[in-house]
Amino acid sequence: MDANGRLVCNERIRTDVRDIGHFFERIGTNDELKVVMEATGFYFWIYDVVKEREHDVIVVHPSAAKPLMKRTKNDKNDAYMLAKLLRSGSLESIYVPSSEVREPRELTRHRESLVRKKGDLKREVLAHLLQKGVKVPGEYHTNFTQKHIAWMRSMDDFVLNDRLDVPEAIAEKIVKVEGTIKERHGTDEEVELMRTIPGIGLVTASVIKAEIGDITRFSSSKDLAAYVGLTPMTYQSGEKEWGGHTRPGNNRIKHVLIEATLFHFHYCPDSKISRYYSGKKDSIGNKKAIVAGGRKLMEAIYFMLVRKQAFHAH
Repeated sequence: MDANGRLVCNERIRTDVRDIGHFFERIGTNDELKVVMEATGFYFWIYDVVKEREHDVIVVHPSAAKPLMKRTKNDKNDAYMLAKLLRSGSLESIYVPSSEVREPRELTRHRESLVRKKGDLKREVLAHLLQKGVKVPGEYHTNFTQKHIAWMRSMDDFVLNDRLDVPEAIAEKIVKVEGTIKERHGTDEEVELMRTIPGIGLVTASVIKAEIGDITRFSSSKDLAAYVGLTPMTYQSGEKEWGGHTRPGNNRIKHVLIEATLFHFHYCPDSKISRYYSGKKDSIGNKKAIVAGGRKLMEAIYFMLVRKQAFHAH
């Protein structure tokens, strides 16, 4: 589409480096050329190919573009509408992490995937016992301790023993991935700063750093809290109000942050964050107070990274 809104071409291009290059050669390029694309699951390499040609690229989240699009969805209509919205200036680009940020993200997300699979497989083992009507003796009430695993291994059950092999193999992979995280990012300045917070270890700090990327893209601690999904909100109707927290957000940070917050309360009960939680839990309830404490911890992390300062409890 040109500057006057006239459709220049509308064609399907294979997701191939050469085909993308040939497309730009056919339409011609100039300094005013802009490209818009949706953030699909594999957009990074396409983005890199286009950026290498020094074009201005706008990447939009599908959920942000959807309200502006036509109800009749197909690739042709979507491409036309995106071009039209780009021309009108209605689109805002999302943050596209650099290759330096993507690598640690891939690593920490790979670990997360392995942990999730390990948990699923453990649940399959327990379901197998239930299907067999096997009662776990009282001395093995804690699942997957060494004694509990040895007891399960002692059974003459091929499928059970085979199922047990898989989470053990994944556990070894998790250890290997964590070793790689330590080797590649253990001495990162921002990771080391976050590890001065009681309750935050190497993996948690690495996840937060990888998901945040460049801390300077957030103008304030509130912006970072909103990105994570910890910003409080209030709905009002007549004389009634409902409080809560924003649902959208980076669930990967939120998950590890809430875990770290609980550890922080335990290891550093006299910190400002822990005392804030203690003062809130009776009035708003324990669960909401934990989330509020997590927001305070996230805000503390923001100022630590911006100012390059270690954690101070008081």
